[in-house]
Amino acid sequence: MRPDTLLPPLVLYRHILRMHRRLPPSMRFLGDDYVKAEFRRHKDVDNPVYIVGFLQQWQSYLDALRVQTSPMEDVVSRVQEEQDKEGARRVRGDDRFSNVGQRLDASFLDKLSDQQLGQLNELREEVKRFKDGPKPEEDGKHKD
Repeated sequence: MRPDTLLPPLVLYRHILRMHRRLPPSMRFLGDDYVKAEFRRHKDVDNPVYIVGFLQQWQSYLDALRVQTSPMEDVVSRVQEEQDKEGARRVRGDDRFSNVGQRLDASFLDKLSDQQLGQLNELREEVKRFKDGPKPEEDGKHKD
């Protein structure tokens, strides 16, 4: 596929969800939920310019994810085996997965609306919670 060719929305959506299978289970869960919510939120948009921009950004995400996850498949399967052996324990703070994602440059951030910046901040906080693990008061173990 040529880099300037956009996938149709449903095909792109399915490719992203398939690519998420290469991620560790907890990252996959977070990513799948976010992708599903975003595509659902934008399914009734009529502005062609907005649709093209939306699809271009998700296509870029898919391309970056392909590159970043290709060497991870073996690591992910080993982590899944470890989790199965230890009984659904979540692996937190694992540096083997620190190469997933990328920094957003300032010019990109400047183009975002206040609402988009808010959503981005919510996503950042969710990723932080995922990475850091639950705090004692969040996991139901209160000290009285």
